[in-house]
Amino acid sequence: MSISVPQQPGFADGFRMLLGAAGNGALLAELLGVKPSQVTRWKQGAQLPSPESARSIMDFAYIIARAESTMHTKVVPIWLDSPNQFLRGSTRRECIKLGRVAEVIGAIDAEDEGAYA
Repeated sequence: MSISVPQQPGFADGFRMLLGAAGNGALLAELLGVKPSQVTRWKQGAQLPSPESARSIMDFAYIIARAESTMHTKVVPIWLDSPNQFLRGSTRRECIKLGRVAEVIGAIDAEDEGAYA
């Protein structure tokens, strides 16, 4: 399947990676909190994402890449939806959707350094 992704720095690679991780556009839309039709238009190159959506894609892609560097890709979805003590019991997905990306990255850094909450 050919994807004609708009040319925006950091967006195209992150978009492709997330689309592959999600498996389909509907699941990716759910992850990002957008309508599936938006994901379809991005795939076709018919529309550019809003700056907020592009930032969410890049943030999610970075966090997924960090997770996949230390754990099996099949575990990542479970990891995203597991409560985390560094995030005061919130899941990583909830925090990302609320714009608390820096906290999620901080929690990943703490976990990578061997800290336990």
